[in-house]
Amino acid sequence: MNNLTIVTKLRFVAALAPAILLIAAVVIAGGFHAFGTLPREINDNEYAAERAAEGMETALYKMDWGRTQPDASQIVMDQQRGFISEIEVARQHIGSREQAELIEKIANDARPLFDAMRTASPSDDSLEPKLRDLQGSVADLMSVDDAAVIAVANSAESQARTMIAITVIALVAVPWICFALIASLSGNLYKELKEMRRRVDDLAEHAPTPSDDIRTLDQSLAKLGFPKPNPMLAE
Repeated sequence: MNNLTIVTKLRFVAALAPAILLIAAVVIAGGFHAFGTLPREINDNEYAAERAAEGMETALYKMDWGRTQPDASQIVMDQQRGFISEIEVARQHIGSREQAELIEKIANDARPLFDAMRTASPSDDSLEPKLRDLQGSVADLMSVDDAAVIAVANSAESQARTMIAITVIALVAVPWICFALIASLSGNLYKELKEMRRRVDDLAEHAPTPSDDIRTLDQSLAKLGFPKPNPMLAE
């Protein structure tokens, strides 16, 4: 047996839309906040890691070039310090296991190579293969960093599509669904009240003297917008 009155149903449907909209507003506001901070987060993390890898690559090229210059020792030392500094920056912005493994491989390979470069003759080409391997590892790290940026961008696109769907459902579909439910319920209520008015009029017409119950029903129906028909307007 259904114990819910028509009034309860109307109140429930009327409260449903603002309740859902309130929840959706919190979700949408959180989405806007996330998208608003996304550029800064990318710049502070993914781009920072990418710039660190680019700094490593630049330091290696300058190191290779500096070995043939008159002040080779100073150039090599400066670039090695810069390379090590970039490794530390990259470690602070690790976003995946692959990045972590590549950074540690680069650090481990660079340490003995730099020690050898400090004492090697500028004309010694035996270090070139190791230097090229190290440059290759740095290039691999740059590729991984690029992939991380793309992954963040793809994730943002997916979240944007989700937020669009939530917005459309919450701001368009839900209000119209609630409106349709209220229209349906109120339509049924209108039919029932109209039928009640007809029956009350029949009772009043056939009763010798309208009872207090009939007069009370008549007044209640009038308050609800169903007054007794005006005889002057009757056909």
